[in-house]
Amino acid sequence: MTEQRYIKVEGHPGFVRDRVSGAIININKQKIDQAKQVKRAKVQSAKRLDRLEDDMAEIKSMLQTLIKGRND
Repeated sequence: MTEQRYIKVEGHPGFVRDRVSGAIININKQKIDQAKQVKRAKVQSAKRLDRLEDDMAEIKSMLQTLIKGRND
């Protein structure tokens, strides 16, 4: 008789422990997909913020150039 590789983690449905490595593994596909969605949204938000910061720096540089040109 072969021993089961994974055992349930008591009090934590959706998680199992790998008997070989001792790792805790999330086997709840819905929660995994939800976590991936959250991560994608955070990455997109960070990229959007970076683009806005770049745009603002470019606008600031253009304004400084315009002001300098008017004062010369």
